[in-house]
Amino acid sequence: MLSLKLPKLFNIDQVPPVFHERGIICGYRHPQSSAIACVLSLFQMTNETLNIWTHLLPSCCAHTFSSMSKNARHICYFLDYGAVNLFSLGSAIAYSAYTFPDMLVRTTFHHYFVSLAVLNTILSIGLSCYSRFLELQKPKLCKTLRILAFAYPYAWDTVPIIYRLFLSSEESSGEAANPYHQKHTVIAILACFLYAAHLPERLAPGRFDYIGHSHQLFHVCVILATHLQMEAIFLDMTLRKEWLLATSIPPSFSQTAGAVCLCIIFSIINIIYFSISLYQTPEPESQKKET
Repeated sequence: MLSLKLPKLFNIDQVPPVFHERGIICGYRHPQSSAIACVLSLFQMTNETLNIWTHLLPSCCAHTFSSMSKNARHICYFLDYGAVNLFSLGSAIAYSAYTFPDMLVRTTFHHYFVSLAVLNTILSIGLSCYSRFLELQKPKLCKTLRILAFAYPYAWDTVPIIYRLFLSSEESSGEAANPYHQKHTVIAILACFLYAAHLPERLAPGRFDYIGHSHQLFHVCVILATHLQMEAIFLDMTLRKEWLLATSIPPSFSQTAGAVCLCIIFSIINIIYFSISLYQTPEPESQKKET
């Protein structure tokens, strides 16, 4: 029989600091893994395995190939941030088309909602990519900037939903979708909390290295939140169709495909810029000694 030799795993003190995850002691892959070793690790229990398998396809590559080198790790996550921000913009476009509360339809806020979401997306990917340059020297600032980079676009996207759930007193044809919007919002906030707090692994380092650490729970919450979000949007699209066709702003190219194309272009520019910067930034002396 053919035997498949899986890559060796390492402890936290055997890999460079840039690969360290708070509260995670074991299960690290080789910090200079080959592409084949990264693919093989998909079928091996590492501290990244469930992160990979609970991710959307375009973003799972970040976790899969992030152990090839320090720079590869950063570039993989640059691409991941681009995918996350593109999803955020897609949410804004869908909300503008189908979920806006009756009182805000055709207002100035509605007219500029997607345009500002595009700006948020461009700023977010730039800020999140920049945060990776601060990981070792200023880890707290790095984490703060990264959370801000993801939380701000989400908060902007959610403004019409919050208004609809808590500030609007009028009934609308999309009332049946509100419970889904509520559940989606709660689970999304929980996901953000888990990502920021590093729970439960920070309370018991080494106990949740393979199963149950915060990044895995974060992914599961994001999956559930996305499912509820899609259900809510589909309900709004179905139940409010006639009212929206008669009252709302017809979707334009600039507010849909044009916005997405602009986001992709600026995301690629950001990723290229920060990737080149990685190779032009001198490596700190402390890291040189460790390697």
